[in-house]
Amino acid sequence: MCRAIRHIFEKCRVLGGWAMKSKKEKLSPQAERTKHHLKEAYIELINEKGYSHVSVTDIVQRAQYNRATFYLYYLDKPDLTEELLREMFQQIKRTSTERYEKGADILTSAMDADSFELISFVYDNRSFFNLYLVEDTIPGLHGELPQAIFEMLDEGFTFEGIGSDDINSTPFKLYMAHGTAGLILEWAKTGYEKSPKEMTGTLISIVRSFAAAFRVN
Repeated sequence: MCRAIRHIFEKCRVLGGWAMKSKKEKLSPQAERTKHHLKEAYIELINEKGYSHVSVTDIVQRAQYNRATFYLYYLDKPDLTEELLREMFQQIKRTSTERYEKGADILTSAMDADSFELISFVYDNRSFFNLYLVEDTIPGLHGELPQAIFEMLDEGFTFEGIGSDDINSTPFKLYMAHGTAGLILEWAKTGYEKSPKEMTGTLISIVRSFAAAFRVN
């Protein structure tokens, strides 16, 4: 019995070591594709049957891999979840700022539907954002989106307000973040009825209501 327990422990330790190693080293294109397929399968399954009913076996069967492949990259389902959320919300921050040079001053009156790609990113990743509509979704997911948007606003932009000296304060940027997240989720609830350009235009109109310009930090 003790030998069996030690064997299981050693196996878990080795598998865990492989997973941690793979995260530190640059992965091959094939490995990146494999991880992408696992994440796609995971998102599909949560949308279909809920987070608590998805197992590692379900994920690998949907992605057409085996369990050994999964454990080469991840310790368990929570580990996969953590990486998925981290990557998605890093991309939210990136797509909101990458069109602008650092230090640039932008008039909100000059913005148009091509000024930033946040809404297009959401649309291109509808399967992930539909997770917000699932009752049994990833634990804590609903707090992640406004937090990511707040961090993007707080770290990436300094606003020139219209009639408010507190526009760059933490409370105001939290308000903006929750408002933007709410707009995105309402859009998802409609089945993304409006086009990304229309939604971007709506978001720009909201920004213009309180900011005349902003600087990219």
